[in-house]
Amino acid sequence: MCTSITLTTAGREHLLARTMDFDFELNGEVLLHPRRYKWKSEADGSEHAGRYAFIGMGRRLKNALFADGVNEKGLSCAALYFPDYAVYESETKEQCRNLAPHEFVTWVLSECCDLEDVKKAAVSLNIVEREVSLLSTVTPLHWLLTDRSGASIVVEPVAGGIQIHDNPVGVLTNSPDFPWHLTNLRNYIGLQPGQFAAKKVGDLTLSAFGQGSGLSGLPGDFTPPSRFVRAAVLKEHMKPLSDETEGVSAAFHILSNMNIPKGVVMTDNGEDDYTQYTAVMCSETCSYYFHHYQNRQIQKVCLLKEDLNGKELKSFQANQEEAIHYLKL
Repeated sequence: MCTSITLTTAGREHLLARTMDFDFELNGEVLLHPRRYKWKSEADGSEHAGRYAFIGMGRRLKNALFADGVNEKGLSCAALYFPDYAVYESETKEQCRNLAPHEFVTWVLSECCDLEDVKKAAVSLNIVEREVSLLSTVTPLHWLLTDRSGASIVVEPVAGGIQIHDNPVGVLTNSPDFPWHLTNLRNYIGLQPGQFAAKKVGDLTLSAFGQGSGLSGLPGDFTPPSRFVRAAVLKEHMKPLSDETEGVSAAFHILSNMNIPKGVVMTDNGEDDYTQYTAVMCSETCSYYFHHYQNRQIQKVCLLKEDLNGKELKSFQANQEEAIHYLKL
């Protein structure tokens, strides 16, 4: 379970924000993946040396496992769970880029500079069923991407192959597939930030109890369809955002409505499915903002202030108790 949105400010800063909701303690850290850092795909053993540096929340395993990030060209990506709908290939294919599902973020951010680049590169992409060692399972995923144009796309591996959808609302959650979520929004076209006018029923005049009546019916549970609608409506009615700082603040405010406290959502195994961290990425400044469940202070790391030609991954301790750099909003 995760929720992701895009935002654009009046200053033409473009943001990608996401919650990371999971029942397994990911213990992620912010990692810098430098240019041409070499890694081997777990799909076919092929070695990759990318073109672009990027920064994101990850975990050091056999390869670094990234859930999201932004690269030096301003391309941002977030991986979200896509259970019961994600379909992968069972075998590798010659003349294709063979990847494990959990390698998509690393591949796309190190190889592609913008959304058009992603669309061209995805034609030769072959996503193969491979377990991620951290979870001992094949992760069902789809991805939301944006760049400095402000447009966004959704990449979904389904039964008919890899589908790329333009995303007119800049929102993504989990299953069902993205086109279903867009259709479902039609059920909520009456929602509005203003109040409903008083109405007569017979001789009785009825009026709303208080402010917020225009949003009566906005779903408040944590299912993917409800979070998608809630995020889309809140994003649509936000006041105009002047700059990056206002945009980052707005993104955290919107996603706070999707944050899951421990104990509210339980898995069949009795585990807490909760929001472990929330992150916001800016395409223009290549900055990565985040906070954890236990530490709500927003922290920031800027990719462009780092050595992008380093030979090894660089770790920024995403400590849940201490901040790397405090951001005053």
